Amino acid sequence: MLNEDVERIREALSPLCEPLHDVFTWADQRRKETLPEFDGRPEYGWHGTHTVRAFAHLRLTSLNIGPWRLAGKHARNGELWLSDGDYRARLLHALRDADVPPAGNNAARRAYYRNVPLFALPQQRLVGPPDDRLLFVWRMDPKTGAPVFRVVRPIGNWKWGDHAETDIDFILPETAEDLAALEFEPSDEGMELDIPNEDEMEGGIENAGGSAG
Repeated sequence: MLNEDVERIREALSPLCEPLHDVFTWADQRRKETLPEFDGRPEYGWHGTHTVRAFAHLRLTSLNIGPWRLAGKHARNGELWLSDGDYRARLLHALRDADVPPAGNNAARRAYYRNVPLFALPQQRLVGPPDDRLLFVWRMDPKTGAPVFRVVRPIGNWKWGDHAETDIDFILPETAEDLAALEFEPSDEGMELDIPNEDEMEGGIENAGGSAG
C-alpha cells in the first residue's frame, strides 16, 4: 500500500511543478514592480505576502494545469486552494524555513490536518478514492528570487514551535522530471526524501512576513 500511495502522490503533483514555480515567480515580480516602496520594509511584509498570493491566484485562473483547479474562496482573506478531485492542497506562507503553520483553534482547519497516516494498518485506511489533504508551504528564496514549496501531508495537530505531525515532507521540484527522480524513504517518524542536488534545490528562503495564510 505504501508504494501505491507514494506513486499516486507523485503522479498527482507532477502537473503542478512547472506551473506553480512559474506563477509565483511572475507574481513576485509583479509585486516588486507594483509596490517597490515596500521592499526592505518588514512592517509591510504581510502586504507583500497577500499581494503575491493575489497575483498568483489571478494567473492561475487562466492556466490549464491538468486536473487541478482553483478551489476555496479567495475573497476570504486571500486564501489559495487547489484541488484535482482526489487531493486538496492549501497554500500557506511561512515565516521561517523550518515552519509548518499549525492548524490553530479553528475546528475545520484542525480536521483538515488529520489525514489517516500512510503507515496505518490497511483496515484503518480510508475506503474508496483518496481524499488526501496537503499543505504547500511557500517562501521566496532571497538569493535567487525563486519560489520554494514545501509539500507536507499533516496527520495531526501541533502548536507553534512543536514538531509538525506529518508523514510526507519534501521540497517540490521545479520540474516533473525531477519529481519523478525523487526517492521516498520511510523512517520511524514518517516519510523522508532523498532529493538529488539538495543543496541547489533548497537554500535559504525570504521572510516575506505577515500572514501564514
